[in-house]
Amino acid sequence: ENMRGVRFNIYDVALHADAIHRGGGQIIPTARRVLYASQLTAKPTLQEPAYLVEIQCPEGAVGGIYGVLNRKRGHVIEEAQVPGTPMFLVKAYLPVNESFG
Repeated sequence: ENMRGVRFNIYDVALHADAIHRGGGQIIPTARRVLYASQLTAKPTLQEPAYLVEIQCPEGAVGGIYGVLNRKRGHVIEEAQVPGTPMFLVKAYLPVNESFG
């Protein structure tokens, strides 16, 4: 399953001395097993699914968009004006459970 906001710190690695054996065939399966094992040994937490929403609206409606997103526990990650138009593009994470109704 895809993960977001995860970082793996690699402290030590031992690769084959011959460059021909250091390709993806050696590195990718080993890295997959290591990352999977680290997920299993970590302290898991229950995560809430979220949509990445993109909302285009005129400048006058941006305040209302922010109000609705705040009521629905959304987190705005980007706001930009569409070049050459009076429209704004707002990107936010919105919990799936709050997206109905």
